Amino acid sequence: MTLGNDVFGYKRQPKPSGVFSSEDSVLIFGGQDFPTNAGQALGYLVQNWNVSYAQQVQELFELGSNTLYWSKGRPQGQGALGRVLGGQDADGAADANGSPGGFMPKSAYDICDGGATMVLKARGGACDTPIVASDGVTPIAGGLKKGISIIMSGVVVTNLGFTMQVGDVRLWENITWRFAFMSLAKADSLSQDSVG
Repeated sequence: MTLGNDVFGYKRQPKPSGVFSSEDSVLIFGGQDFPTNAGQALGYLVQNWNVSYAQQVQELFELGSNTLYWSKGRPQGQGALGRVLGGQDADGAADANGSPGGFMPKSAYDICDGGATMVLKARGGACDTPIVASDGVTPIAGGLKKGISIIMSGVVVTNLGFTMQVGDVRLWENITWRFAFMSLAKADSLSQDSVG
């Protein structure tokens, strides 16, 4: 059924092409340097994360000419994660046996060891409602449930911080890291039952 303009003059389809949902998102951390029980980030109360990877490019010109040159630098990445301390130990805090607990592997704290390899897999949440292309007929494979697998090597923790505020009884932990190499892969089949 085709509808005309609404009372405000807008014309759009009456039903959404898809619905994002916060209840179906997936976040998995892991890697070759992680302990065997690593994988799902469930229980770590992760509230936010971000990863970026940038290369340096400098423009060069010469006197008497408008010719452009580029000077290519080396890429470097950084990441950050914020979580609420709850059922899991603070990062780097040693237990009775002297083993560090928390989110990041021990090798991510020892820069002389060359850093850790870390894999982050994520997918935003979306309802299972089938969605179609703008023609209203053609189905879009996978719908809104597209994911990404981020492989980072040379991961070294550069900052570890904690915070509390009056009126907020939660203890927050913030972890920042740098890395030397990134590669990407699709991760569309992630589910809350996936393992790292």
